Parts: sequence; C-alpha cells; structure tokens
Amino acid sequence: MEKRTVIVTGGNSGLGYQCAKNIAMKDKNYTLVLACRNPEKAAKAIQDMKAETENENIYSVALDLASLESVRAFKELYKKESFPPLYSIVCNAGLNRTPLEYTKDGFEMTFGVCHLGHFLLVNEMLDMVAEDGRIVFVASDMHRPPIMMSLKAPAFTDAYKLAYLGKNEKPSGKDMNLRYSMAKLSNILCVYEMADRLNAAGKKITVNAFNPGLMTDTNFMPTGSKVKKAFISAGSTMVAKLTNRYGSGLTSGKELAKMVTEESFAGVTGKYNDRGTITKTSEPSYDKKAAKKLWEQSVELLKMNQNEMML
Repeated sequence: MEKRTVIVTGGNSGLGYQCAKNIAMKDKNYTLVLACRNPEKAAKAIQDMKAETENENIYSVALDLASLESVRAFKELYKKESFPPLYSIVCNAGLNRTPLEYTKDGFEMTFGVCHLGHFLLVNEMLDMVAEDGRIVFVASDMHRPPIMMSLKAPAFTDAYKLAYLGKNEKPSGKDMNLRYSMAKLSNILCVYEMADRLNAAGKKITVNAFNPGLMTDTNFMPTGSKVKKAFISAGSTMVAKLTNRYGSGLTSGKELAKMVTEESFAGVTGKYNDRGTITKTSEPSYDKKAAKKLWEQSVELLKMNQNEMML
C-alpha cells in the first residue's frame, strides 16, 4: 500500500482514539493526524498510540472546531508538515451541551461544533483529498430520538435558527432538547448532499455517515460528580441496550476504522453505517430540498469564499 494520511478530529480520546489506533495498526504506511484542541492531551494520546500500535507515523495538528479562525488555520498548519497524500478525513469530534453555550463566532455550541465546524473543515481540505479518498462523518441514531424524547424524528427547517438558538428569543424546551439530534441530522443531510455534489462534479471521493451507538464507556457523558455520572451511565446503558442503540468505544472504533481501511467500502458513498450495517436513516434526512438549503445556509453562515467551495 502506498503511504497515505488520515485526519481524525478529536482523535485523542474515546471513539476517535480507538478509530485512529485501529487504522494505525492496520498498516504502517498510514500516517495518522489527530486534530485536537488540547496539545497536552494530544501529545499523551500520540505517546500511548505509538506504544499500542508500533506505528511511529502519528502526529497532531491544532484544531478547535468552535473557532472558525482555528478551522481556517488548520489547512496551513497541516501543509507545513509535509505529510503523505491525504486519503481520509474522519469527522469524529463532537459534544452534547446541557447549558446553552456559544462558539467563539457566536453559534450555538452543539450545532457550531458538530456541523458547522466540520462542514468548513471538509470543504477547506477537499482539494487535497486523494482521487479515491474517503470522508466519514460520525453521526448518531439520535437524529431520530427515542419515542420518550420526541413523538417523531425531527426535520430540518432553517440553519439560522439552529445556529443562533436563544440569541433573539428564549428557546422552547423541545428546541433545547433536540439540539444534538438536529446537529446529527445536519451531519447526515450534509453527507447525502456532499455525495451528490461530488458525483455531479465527477469526483470519486466517497462520503458516508457512521452511527457508533450510545457509548457510555467514553468521555461523551455529562459532567458532574462520579455518583451522578455512574447513575446516568448505568441508566443510559440499560435504555440503549433495550432499544438496540448501544455501542462502545472499542467495538465502534473498529467499525469506524474499517470505513477508512477496508476494500469493502471502496466506491461506497452516501450511506449510513450503523455499527457495521448499512441501513436507512429517518424520513426527514432524505429531504433533498432541506439538504440543499442546509448546505447553502451553512456557506452563508460561515461566510465562505470561492477558494473554500470546491463543490
């Protein structure tokens, strides 16, 4: 295999770490770039990953998805390192905020990081991705929440409302509860729209979504006391297993890595991989008008210039 580079956002812990580790173990011709906010945590993850995989080609490049300045600076930082050709981008980093918070650019934090930050990153880097490269967005089955949270799967209507939630008026309880679901629905809509645009442009780059399941063994759990976290983790695990939504960093990390490394995913694009099985998403996620609107409004919100819009 020729030398190739894979970028994993949030690759210093949890699902991202397990994904990067499995790719690094697959072949030493893979160079892993962990795109992380915290340089100290990234350095520790690199040290551990090298020891576990015996692959020395593991690096980090600073990236804060809550800062458009940082996302835009990432490309130049990346280019300075002279890595092997870029083969894949795994958009893994994410968060699920309980309080209402905003990014450095004033966007609601969950939507800003999970969707807008990754949308800008991929479009910025797309001209560097190999002809047969692969892009993966980590989505979630929470784009269609359990019936106990919502009577039906939410539908996308307006990116400005999601980006500026709470800025002009007090948000409803439903809008607050569905922030993560809407961000992950946006990831899936973006995947389907990007796959269509790449195909229309005659590009062979593939783009797919991955559902890791509810992972209570990673750091993607609410903050708080150890007792509170243990209680929430136990309850969430039980509900996830009863509703077939359970996943783990170890098992889901392996499945996510396969989307980068395995021949079985060659040419597969515009699909949703649910922990190893290609399956359907919610009905609203197939709304092509909504996907097109989300794409165009995301470009507007991010004030993207022509050089950032290969598609």
